[in-house]
Amino acid sequence: MRAFDLEAHRFHGAGHVSQLVLRLGSGFDVAAFRALLADVARATPVLHAPVGRPFGIAPPAYRLGRAVRAPLPCVALHEDDRERPADLPPVLRARLNGRLAMEQGELLRCDVVRYRGGDSDVVLTWAHLLLDGAGSELFVRQLDACFHGAAPALDPPTAAPPAVAPSLAERGRLARRWQAYLTSFGAAPPRSLGGPRRRQPQALDYDVRTLSPADTAAVVERAGAVAGALTPALFYLAATMRAHDAVFAARGGDPGHYVVPLPVNLRPRSAHGAVFQTNVALLWFHVARRHVGDLAGLVAELARQRREAIRDGLLEASTAAMDFLRWAPARLHTWIARRGLGGEIASFYFAFTGEFLPDLTTFCGAEIANGFHVPSVMPSPGSSVIMSVRAGRLNVAHIYQGNAVTADERRVLQERLLDDLRGAHPEARSGAHGAGVETLPLRSSA
Repeated sequence: MRAFDLEAHRFHGAGHVSQLVLRLGSGFDVAAFRALLADVARATPVLHAPVGRPFGIAPPAYRLGRAVRAPLPCVALHEDDRERPADLPPVLRARLNGRLAMEQGELLRCDVVRYRGGDSDVVLTWAHLLLDGAGSELFVRQLDACFHGAAPALDPPTAAPPAVAPSLAERGRLARRWQAYLTSFGAAPPRSLGGPRRRQPQALDYDVRTLSPADTAAVVERAGAVAGALTPALFYLAATMRAHDAVFAARGGDPGHYVVPLPVNLRPRSAHGAVFQTNVALLWFHVARRHVGDLAGLVAELARQRREAIRDGLLEASTAAMDFLRWAPARLHTWIARRGLGGEIASFYFAFTGEFLPDLTTFCGAEIANGFHVPSVMPSPGSSVIMSVRAGRLNVAHIYQGNAVTADERRVLQERLLDDLRGAHPEARSGAHGAGVETLPLRSSA
């Protein structure tokens, strides 16, 4: 993650950050939350510890001893004299396109937009090496617990070592196996909507579609029927792949083979610790375009590749490779990732995180009206989709580089995606998605 941040900064003047957005009802006390976050940060040095490479060559590390001199996480209040609009506030876009000063301990910041009538939007923006998506939800849960009187320290429990730790030689064997597997994609490389890596300013934006409870229930039922109750993410991934393919078809372009990494949460299902750092592995898919024309056939191909990857231990091999790459300089890290793939790293990014903060109805005393994740995506591949379900409503966030995907292409992508999620046919569409979907586009409004 540190390498990705340096890559984004070097080529695009930005960084690799993510956001968690909470749309709250009235009653959110900004002053109380600012004091709460300060107390938690003082008791949890990792939240504002400078990050660097010891001696310039070791893996990136938190300099916990220097956290006492680093600023506490910022909580900025933005007053808006309107009733809360459907559009998300433009400060979200500004933060997503910015860069955190990690070397000075700036790993997390919070923006609160307070509207006339008392509603608030609360946005946490963090360096991805501090938290992953699941970790950010655990962090929010524990902040809320602290608000209700729990101890402020959030240091995660120390994980028990495995009974038999792999030797260095074994980890090296696994890493070489993963490298050979990823390099094999070069025989049929991907093409993303953003194109190969290039030097240009980052221009991130995003749209969020929120489905009605009735539409969501139908989509969830369809996902289970097509992909199975245990692997609904494959259905959502297949629909997203077909949506990107529709844009390539509109361009008259060739996407090559689709190469997509799917994040897999490594935490035990009942885990309440492991809040910080990245606790995911990547399950890679390499799909020929001939599979994309039929949704059920595409899901079957993804399921086959998933079974084989798990059988062949590729998740463990990926984790071992990432451990070695932490020692590599950022340029070497990204060169290895792109080597043999024509300068690309993936066709697009995708994640399905399941239920978003299930059973948490309020945050620091204010009702949660909606909430979702927004990870960043670099100019290559230029497009990312992340989905989650909040209180029975599916949120579909499309994050994109404005200089990589046009407005017409975004419309094509979103229409095909919604059609596949619902099982609709293009010829049966009336031209609008109806009352079942509300669009929350992020725009720079006055």
